[in-house]
Amino acid sequence: MYFIVAGCGRVGSRLAEFLSFERHDVVVIDRDAGSFRRLGGTFNGIALEGMAFDEQILLEAGIEQADAFAAVTNEDNTNLMAAEIAKGVFNVPTVISRLYNPEKELTFFKMNMDYVCSTTLVTDRIRERLFQSEDTIVQQDRLDVGIQVVEFLVGEQAAGKPVGALNYGISSKVLLLMRENRKVDFDWGTELQAGDRVVMTLRKEGWKTVRECLGSAADPSTCQDSMVPVNGTTPAVGADDFIKARVIVGGCSMVGAHLGYELAMLGHNVTVIDEDPSLFGRLPSTYTGSFLKGVVYDEDTLLEAGVEQADAFVSVTKKDNKNLMAAEVARHVFKVPHVMARMFNPDKEPTYQALGMPYVCGTTLVSNALLERILKPMMRFKSACLFNKYNLAEFDCPAAWDGKPVHNAMDDVGVKFTYIVRRSTGYMPEDNFRLKKGDTINALVTTKKFSSLERSLRKIAKG
Repeated sequence: MYFIVAGCGRVGSRLAEFLSFERHDVVVIDRDAGSFRRLGGTFNGIALEGMAFDEQILLEAGIEQADAFAAVTNEDNTNLMAAEIAKGVFNVPTVISRLYNPEKELTFFKMNMDYVCSTTLVTDRIRERLFQSEDTIVQQDRLDVGIQVVEFLVGEQAAGKPVGALNYGISSKVLLLMRENRKVDFDWGTELQAGDRVVMTLRKEGWKTVRECLGSAADPSTCQDSMVPVNGTTPAVGADDFIKARVIVGGCSMVGAHLGYELAMLGHNVTVIDEDPSLFGRLPSTYTGSFLKGVVYDEDTLLEAGVEQADAFVSVTKKDNKNLMAAEVARHVFKVPHVMARMFNPDKEPTYQALGMPYVCGTTLVSNALLERILKPMMRFKSACLFNKYNLAEFDCPAAWDGKPVHNAMDDVGVKFTYIVRRSTGYMPEDNFRLKKGDTINALVTTKKFSSLERSLRKIAKG
């Protein structure tokens, strides 16, 4: 297929590299030729210097033959204009735009423009994860089908117990065991060690086994009235269900302003910090929290913001090193219970992972969302676990798997299934459970395996 990507920032370059790697024809346009340095050595497409909405540049890029056009520059107006020209003038079949400012969503909607709002996407993911403890994380809340996927840290009280102690009939099943950042091949007799991280599929009753194994006093599935998790456990709810938590947001970027406003609207006590006071103008007039001028990792600034009483801290400036430093100070110096950092450059993931820092990579989130709209893949990204080393994804059961046992299907593609949804009911991935056409399969997939699984599924679908 033939793709044109307007904008070679982090998201645009990542899109172009992926499409090129998948052997599509790709043209990247950017007004700054220096931005093309972001394209890796494997990129074999074409890079054109120019404005994304210049019709002559678009013609030179081959827009008349394009199957899809993605406008992902750093300017909303540029993206809207370029996408409108691609759609209205050149009739490109698939056109999608990136949007920064949520206040412009109505304009994009009125113009019938397909878009991904990066600010909303990143804010929602942070809000979803911010109040979850590092010890026990509800990765994907699917109480609507009776099942959850959770990740937790094994403590001293569970050391020496067998992995099988966590399994409870059809109510809980261990999927993955990580030790010292490495996947462990286990059987039900493998002994747990303090510091291990476990990923499981659970029904509500399954929490009983986990609680008994780990020595937790509370059931995460019933703590819905607490402001923050109780006794190290995590409620099976999102940030919306907490009230009056004290939250500090480091950075009044577009994401910081949007996040601070939303948290304040939900009743939290919010303070937004930024060293540039002019950025506080991004906060809506109806914002009920406070703001403070200062450096997000400066201890005196954090003390003034009330970090010693804070329930949560999230750093969302536009600098990865600044975010990491601020989050480390909040977590280790002031012992804030819930800490997260925003990340731009995916190349820095190993550092965040090695430090065990919970983070949200906006570049990856937005790129995945755009690729799903452009390519309409069989695999759909849902969430991530183990510090983003594994993706939680879903896909529709291929017709060729109708009647096939789960263990054979997993062997076909080399991934672990987390659960199966059939007619709004969730089923555990028992080896002899037989799949049916129309099932939705949820799976654990490494980032490297994601693309190859997509190709495998398409091959299976074609027979």
